Amino acid sequence: MAFDLIVIGHVAVDHNRFPWGTIENVLGGAPTYAGLAAVNLRRSVGLVSKVGRDFVELFPPIYSKLGLDTKGMVVVGEHTTTFENTYDEQGRRTQVCRHIAPPITQQDIPADYLDASGFYVSPIAGEVSPELLAHLKAQGGVVMFDPQGVLREIGADGKVEVKPRDLSPYLKHCDVVKVGLEEINILGADVEKAMEEFRKAGPQIVIITRGKDPVLILCDDRVVEVKTLEVPVFDVTGAGDVFGAAFLCRYLSTRDAVDAARFASASAGLKIRYRGPVGFPSETEVLEAMKQIQ
Repeated sequence: MAFDLIVIGHVAVDHNRFPWGTIENVLGGAPTYAGLAAVNLRRSVGLVSKVGRDFVELFPPIYSKLGLDTKGMVVVGEHTTTFENTYDEQGRRTQVCRHIAPPITQQDIPADYLDASGFYVSPIAGEVSPELLAHLKAQGGVVMFDPQGVLREIGADGKVEVKPRDLSPYLKHCDVVKVGLEEINILGADVEKAMEEFRKAGPQIVIITRGKDPVLILCDDRVVEVKTLEVPVFDVTGAGDVFGAAFLCRYLSTRDAVDAARFASASAGLKIRYRGPVGFPSETEVLEAMKQIQ
């Protein structure tokens, strides 16, 4: 079977503190949010990640039970990548990283994943390399990259800060790059100029998500604004990965980047109405919601 989408990045164990309360031991990371978003859109999805023995002790085999292929998930060492996330009333997040699982290499990707239609790569703690992206790019599928985990600097005390970094070694090996709200400050005052610089480095499509503000997408030598859904927001955790997976799923079907961004914006908007890794919308629900942001 040729997979539609392979999601690559560390699973996270999140301890989330909100103004309304705290939730401990919540599954996070791209395998959780991008993986479950894509499988709810009826796509065949494989996961590549490394977790610790604590993951096996804390969680049941939830991913496989929900229809995700997990042969690319490997248990290594004691600890899964673990974050303490504190959110304010506006949804802004500060993070402390307590544990980091080992890096993901090209040898960790099962052979039958390599002929997938698309690869969604979303590291959370620097666990992927440019060489891994180059390996994926050589397979022929569409490579989408979210550099959030590459731009994070984790101090000795675990405090996470987003710092500027030359992304060109990564960008030259991807077709789509998406930068989220937490990383937008590294782009400088002229966001559209920064988007063009990213495009020159390799990807044909550059996307900036900005929370409730319209998404910016650079494709076909123009920047287009895509509206977001007006919804009651209960939890923005993972919204970027829901957007990324939904975008890539739709783009693989239509090859229309603006249409895919609308689909992704609707998907993320529907998801943030729910707390934690639940409430992922179906394709029918997303298509109906898209009518509000045309």
